[in-house]
Amino acid sequence: MLAETLIYATSYFATPEPFRPHIYEAVGLWARGRRQAQAWLPHTRKTASHIERMIAKLPQRRTVVVLGSGPLFDVPVEFLARHFDRVVLVDRAHIAPARRRTRVHANIRHDWRDLSAATMADPLGFLAGMPELDWVISINLVSQLAAGAPFGSERKVVDAHLDDLTRLSCAVSLVTDVSYRTLDRGGSEREQFDLLYGRRLPQPERSWEWEVAPLGEESRATRRVHKVAFYPDWKQAAA
Repeated sequence: MLAETLIYATSYFATPEPFRPHIYEAVGLWARGRRQAQAWLPHTRKTASHIERMIAKLPQRRTVVVLGSGPLFDVPVEFLARHFDRVVLVDRAHIAPARRRTRVHANIRHDWRDLSAATMADPLGFLAGMPELDWVISINLVSQLAAGAPFGSERKVVDAHLDDLTRLSCAVSLVTDVSYRTLDRGGSEREQFDLLYGRRLPQPERSWEWEVAPLGEESRATRRVHKVAFYPDWKQAAA
């Protein structure tokens, strides 16, 4: 708790005032990721390695934008900084641990933005003015946008983000959790939930399971496992 309090305090004044209400949730996510570092490691390694392999397919490496960069658990930010002229990390909260990790790289910029169609029109419109943009990566953002949307608008928010990605003129990669299962100690399924609210996705190039909440994190009786899909070329997959 002391570490979380310190991170909240050191993040507060570095955060633009309109985005300060999101710090608390971001610190909570960071704390969970720290507690469950071993359980999350297969997911974070897979995400980072698939992103790294995608870079060989890009004809130019000038600017890359990461949407939903968060605490950077699954973002190979050092790798991106070595291979691109500019790396732009976009999220509603960039807490102190993430900024400490990137401050040694002069070509990394943190950009505070709300990316939800529920709160603003054309949330990805800013990308049109991004100089020399070669690649956009959306990382485990879609389900978070849905979770934060007003009741009844979740599917609209999911559709808006995925459809906006297809209209970008640069290369686009997508990593998203699509659903979860809650399992008891014996492995029996207690619950299923569609994190994309009925949006059907094409067959992903890669998919895997992410144990977001092992036994004891949310309940001593159950654990929560998410299904993750990876699309190195989202526009081609969605065509």
